[in-house]
Amino acid sequence: MTYEPQEVLEHHAPASLDDVAALKAAENASPVGTLDPERTFKLVLYDGLASEAMGSLTTGVFLAGFAVELGASNFAIGVLASVPFFVQLLQIPAVILVEHLRARRAISVWASGIGRFFLLGAALAPLLASQAAIIALTSFLAIHQGLGAISGCAWNSWMRDLVPDSEQGRFFGRRTAATTSLSIALAFLGGAVVDVWKNYVPDKAALGYSCLFVLSGLIGLYGVFLLSITPEPPMPAVPKHSHPLGIISAPFRDRNFRRLIVFLAFWNFSINLAAPFFTVYMLKTLGYPMTTIMVLTIVSQLSNLAALPIWGALIDRFSNKAVLGVCAPLFLACILAWSFTGLPSIQAIVFYALVAIHVLMGISTAGVALASNNLAMKLSPSGEATSYLAANGVVTSVCAAIAPIVGGLGADFFASHRLTLAFTWTGGAQEITVQVMNFHDWTFFFAIASLVALSSLRGLPRVKEAVGTSDRLVLRDVLLETRRSIQSLSSAAGLLRVVRIPFLFLRPR
Repeated sequence: MTYEPQEVLEHHAPASLDDVAALKAAENASPVGTLDPERTFKLVLYDGLASEAMGSLTTGVFLAGFAVELGASNFAIGVLASVPFFVQLLQIPAVILVEHLRARRAISVWASGIGRFFLLGAALAPLLASQAAIIALTSFLAIHQGLGAISGCAWNSWMRDLVPDSEQGRFFGRRTAATTSLSIALAFLGGAVVDVWKNYVPDKAALGYSCLFVLSGLIGLYGVFLLSITPEPPMPAVPKHSHPLGIISAPFRDRNFRRLIVFLAFWNFSINLAAPFFTVYMLKTLGYPMTTIMVLTIVSQLSNLAALPIWGALIDRFSNKAVLGVCAPLFLACILAWSFTGLPSIQAIVFYALVAIHVLMGISTAGVALASNNLAMKLSPSGEATSYLAANGVVTSVCAAIAPIVGGLGADFFASHRLTLAFTWTGGAQEITVQVMNFHDWTFFFAIASLVALSSLRGLPRVKEAVGTSDRLVLRDVLLETRRSIQSLSSAAGLLRVVRIPFLFLRPR
């Protein structure tokens, strides 16, 4: 990325305390264009790395494993998976708070700082009785994630004004690549720690997860410090609304943005019927150890990392909708593929099938996440990004929150039900039966979620992106961009760049 600041602040020790105060005042009051953009965007990256480290060790596979060790039921696991989405409702008062105080950095720092102390409290859950431990874990995480939602509301608006529209695809793609690289390393180390702990302290396996939660909480608090020294551009002046409801309702009066909200809400509901339970399915039904699950997770993250620069370049070249039009159906096919992993005829190769599924999931989620977030930012008018992004986050999160609860309840019901389809060939003394479908437990919801997600794709063509972008992205374009990326890495210099990612961002100035 290339930025041309009007002036660059020198990074040396000021001569006096007055100079320090003056420098800080300049950073707080000046637009980002008058500051050092390289330092600013490195701070955004560092915060992303700290947040990713915190999230990697306390969500997804590790949170599901923690809940299983505490004896949580399918319904309780569904509630745990829904909490991060339900708390997004707090973005509604957060919008009013941001618009009233117009101090996004302060709000983000204080909310995330307080919330991450509760993450340390969640680590104490194994010290309680089984039922109380689940309640404590859920409660502490709800407070942590609720304050995180308030912080995220301010942060989204902050980043909307900080990163130019023309650079969002590449910048957030590179940032995500760096955080994904860190997530891969932490996934491997965290999985190893959990399995080693189980081997030596099998009666207190949940405490291994507690250690990860404590470490992640401390890293998260360091991320708060990084946020506190990241410059904030002034919020653009906008016409004042007569009532706070006017601020909240503005995104829903925007016809095009409303269509985007409907599409993303329906999409998030459908994929979260099944996605939160992939780990539970592998732990309980397939009987995989945590190390094996982490290997699959790392495979998915590596493919995600490899695909990010490709999707980022295609977003800037074509459009966010074009990338969504390719990645969303691919992710849908991956969910459907999970429903066939229960077939007895493929049990000998089920692990290899899961490897292939995780590779394709990593590729598709990279494009879906990057394009959907960028599209929401792009369609948010300058000066009103806080309310627009919050409205999108609240509606889609509520739909995503309901889905795992429905999935958990449904899994308990279908645990005693089975739907099979087989073809039988009878001839002479030989009879051959081939089972082509065997839905049970979670596999019911993997199939149902894929069908619901398929219907959600109908809403994407109705969303209009900015004039001058192209929604037509065919396989040929993807292959050409992939070949271009591979060719850029074929030389020694290209390979060196791979090794240096994300370390090239971390060099001191």
